Amino acid sequence: MLERIRNSKYLQHSIFSFGGQIAFLLSNFLLFVLLINKISQDLYGIWALYMTIVSIADAIRQGMVNNGLARLLIKSPQNKSLVNTGFCLNYGLIVLISTSAFIASLLWPNPSALIEILPHLWKTLLMLGTMQFISTLCQASFRFKDYLIVNLIYLGCLVLSIVFLNQTSETISLTEVIKAQLVSLVLPVAYFLYKSDLSLKIPKKSEFKRLLDFGKYSAGTNMLSILFHKADILMIAFFLDPVSVALFHFATKITNYAELPLHALSQVIYPRLSASYHTNNSNDLNKEYGLAIIRLLVCVIPITITVIMFNSQIINLLSSGEYMDSSQLIIVLSLGIVFKPWGRVFGLTLDAIGKPKINFNMLTISLMINISVNLLLIPIYGVIGAAIATTLSIIITTIIGQFRIKHYASIKPIKDVWQALRGQGSNLKSISWN
Repeated sequence: MLERIRNSKYLQHSIFSFGGQIAFLLSNFLLFVLLINKISQDLYGIWALYMTIVSIADAIRQGMVNNGLARLLIKSPQNKSLVNTGFCLNYGLIVLISTSAFIASLLWPNPSALIEILPHLWKTLLMLGTMQFISTLCQASFRFKDYLIVNLIYLGCLVLSIVFLNQTSETISLTEVIKAQLVSLVLPVAYFLYKSDLSLKIPKKSEFKRLLDFGKYSAGTNMLSILFHKADILMIAFFLDPVSVALFHFATKITNYAELPLHALSQVIYPRLSASYHTNNSNDLNKEYGLAIIRLLVCVIPITITVIMFNSQIINLLSSGEYMDSSQLIIVLSLGIVFKPWGRVFGLTLDAIGKPKINFNMLTISLMINISVNLLLIPIYGVIGAAIATTLSIIITTIIGQFRIKHYASIKPIKDVWQALRGQGSNLKSISWN
């Protein structure tokens, strides 16, 4: 009976989390469709490089704040001053990173379209930082319904902004898109503040230290993870041209949407892994590890097969065939998605058991593999070489990770997944029998 209640709550949390992720990613998807149909491929390549810089900067902020804050709040849910400490650290980092970007844009010797929009980085970081901070607070307190509503409100506001932009001008600038994202933030924040019981507490020095001690490795891990996924874009920009960057970024955007379950369910999986580690039963973590991988695979595999089979139709639907050269890239990149559930649960488990340093070291190895394979293949095969390099790096890294996890927790990946699969099969038989 208790197990059924737990499964029911897990399903409910998963649905709300999945819905929230769909809403937020749908907002990004609408911007994606707007941009590829309203701006040139060259300018879209510039946007891809800008978003790469945003991703790296935000990975540092997110790592310093989100994972550590969620972990500490799960252990001490009534600690109100911890929320305020995380708030100060979150927005302090946004100010620091944005100021650095602004100074860099002033000192950069060669003017370009990318440098012109870099001073607007603070707007994008403010939007992302605020939405993700709200996500962390909801995740830590298991308020996944509020998380869903916040993202739906943001989606609605952004839709109105996009409609306004689309109706008022035939062409749009990248700065107008950035402003639309920021304006859409107002109502979601107002709703969250209305629904939350937040109080002003003086941040504690000890809590800053705890967040920073955990966050320095988590931030490094996040940054390396982003560099792992963005190294190909940066190296394509170095070896090739903005059009190649645009084609590759288009392909990665499509495959990123196929990875939606990874992002959505990770928000439910992480607190469950963390909670299972702190129980007295040593088998709980093994069970959660196996179940997490199975649940991600069940969601990811059908989507991946669909993307591979209908990639040409997807390209035609979104861009009127202008990005058809991305077809092969989408197929190659999609093959790597099947291995990502194993790598994602590996990383979440290391964070959940308090070993972010190991995760950091692992991603350092992954990044070196990715850069090395890209350096080898891009000059020979061009943009398709980058796709092959990325997929090979994911597969190699995932295999290494499953061997290494045994040294830091009592986890045997293949056995745990098999046991979880058998357990799920038994449950299905029981349901069908009854």
